[in-house]
Amino acid sequence: MNHGRKQSSLTNSAVFFIGIVIITAFSGGVSALGVNWGTMATHQLPPKTVVEMLRDNNIKKVKLFDADTKTMGALAGSGVEVMVAIPNDLLQAMGNYQRAKDWVQRNVTRFNFNNGVKIKYVAVGNEPFLTAYNGSFINLTYPALVNIQTALNDAGIGDFIKATVPLNADVYNSPPDNQVPSAGRFRSDIMQEMTNIVNFLAQNKAPFTVNIYPFLSLYLTSDFPFDYTFFDGQNTVNDNGVVYTNVFDANFDTLLASLNALNHGDMEVIVGEVGWPTDGDKNANVPNAERFYAGLLPRLANNVGTPMRKGYIEVYLFGFIDEEAKSVAPGNFERHWGLFKFDGQPKFPVDFIGQGQKKFLTGAQNVQYLLNQWCMFNPNGRGNISKFGDNVDYACSRADCTALGYGSSCGNLDANGNASYAFNMYFQVQNQEAQACDFDGLATITTQNISQGQCNFPIQIGEPSSGHYDYSYVDPADVKKQTGYFGKMFRKTCAGKRKEDILRWKQALAKVATIAGYHSENWDSEAAMIEHIANDVSHKLMNHSNDPPREYR
Repeated sequence: MNHGRKQSSLTNSAVFFIGIVIITAFSGGVSALGVNWGTMATHQLPPKTVVEMLRDNNIKKVKLFDADTKTMGALAGSGVEVMVAIPNDLLQAMGNYQRAKDWVQRNVTRFNFNNGVKIKYVAVGNEPFLTAYNGSFINLTYPALVNIQTALNDAGIGDFIKATVPLNADVYNSPPDNQVPSAGRFRSDIMQEMTNIVNFLAQNKAPFTVNIYPFLSLYLTSDFPFDYTFFDGQNTVNDNGVVYTNVFDANFDTLLASLNALNHGDMEVIVGEVGWPTDGDKNANVPNAERFYAGLLPRLANNVGTPMRKGYIEVYLFGFIDEEAKSVAPGNFERHWGLFKFDGQPKFPVDFIGQGQKKFLTGAQNVQYLLNQWCMFNPNGRGNISKFGDNVDYACSRADCTALGYGSSCGNLDANGNASYAFNMYFQVQNQEAQACDFDGLATITTQNISQGQCNFPIQIGEPSSGHYDYSYVDPADVKKQTGYFGKMFRKTCAGKRKEDILRWKQALAKVATIAGYHSENWDSEAAMIEHIANDVSHKLMNHSNDPPREYR
């Protein structure tokens, strides 16, 4: 994602040292409503554009998955209430108080000024006790939570900025022989950790944060009652005379029962994530998402609450914008949770004020797109048809083909259509570079829109209208791991290069990123810092070659 060959151009190539990770929360006419803003996408809208979308839709709260400097800069002065986050891979480091104190200084205190960023919460990890992690973070989360809140307290901001741990709803359940909310308890294998966390949150008057996904109940359980995932169905569960008509209420109250078992039944609870995907599964589609939100949002707007807790519930919808680079390990739907498409355009009308006034949200303005051209399979081309399958697999391994799955928006295409879709998605990810539409001679570029019915063949967004990014801040973590915008540019650079060269570059970047613990706060002049790092990068990259590729010049 960055670098240059000469000293004069290296400062400019600090471009490659930046990564943008955005996560934001969305609230319309409902004071309790927020949104998650994720940035796991190959092409991202500029942070300032996303903040404008928040403003245009009267969104007052945002939940992030990190504390990216560019995101925070865009949020400064917006008045949007923010939950910043510490990624799971930093939990171990946060077990050291000095590291936690430094993190708070860099990512919280630094922005706590008049007309700065309105930070209210710090999320310590994200679903760290998820069973899929096989216990990797179980012993790391509580120490990190304690150190972060202590650092906030020591900085004099702990009274109004609280640390919390967003947890998946699988941290609690009801026993198999009594599947009702009132029987809820935290999982036995993490009971001690949950007890410590809950007691500490209570001690510091901080909220418990939980992610609830009715869609996943349907996806993971073949015989789960379909209507019970919505708010207008006829399926019910009777819990000693208390009737539950939907799984959201039942799940929320199972948590309340679990908290009550630890003598904290009155603890404030935030729903950190809730939503419905629109593609990637037979039940992930716009009609179902529209139905889900049509039931959820009026309840939130009118402070209906749940049988165990009437009234206000603070909720962050997931998500704000689609993220087509997310892992599909949970399912192909994982890239389609957004209220907005990848380009910031709304998918369906919603009613944020709870008065039956469904309307489309205001989308991103002045979006820059690539050219109106697509890549398609050419059955009459010069290519080797025996490599058809291999090329489709190659394209889908490097671009998003989740819409091609069974029951998805493009699931009815024939083999040629599947190939065209895959080829085009790869072509768009590669910024429509001509060589990205070859596939051993099996593909060709066309200016005719090849979308079919409900299956849209998208045109990817281009660079921001400014034509450049502000790269005054360098995060060495993005250099070392090739993540963020740095990672995006680095992957583009690596396209078509030899594996041994790519490996050498990665090794060089990892070394450069740790040479002096580079961070902008360690230098009086960020310009001097960037120039120094750039020189080191140049030396490392040119160590085995006097003629680095043009992307590094």
